[in-house]
Amino acid sequence: MISTYGGVLSAIEKALCELVEEYRGVRKSLRDLVEGQEKNMAQLEWIGATMERRWGSEEESGKEDRDEEEGSEDGPGESQEGGTLSSTSC
Repeated sequence: MISTYGGVLSAIEKALCELVEEYRGVRKSLRDLVEGQEKNMAQLEWIGATMERRWGSEEESGKEDRDEEEGSEDGPGESQEGGTLSSTSC
């Protein structure tokens, strides 16, 4: 009877060892996934900040261009200083 229990315990021990190894593999995979996700999030934050800087600078330069166009009272072909035509006619 004791040998039967010994065999059963040995089988249980083997199964538990296999489960522990499986658990360690799953734990490592999950850790790798979390690290990958953290790297991806950091990259996305960097991309977002870069796009915001670029779009922000484009919006600012576009706003300045519109302000300059709206602020100009001279018509096309006229100099802003003297209001004279920039091209000479014969």
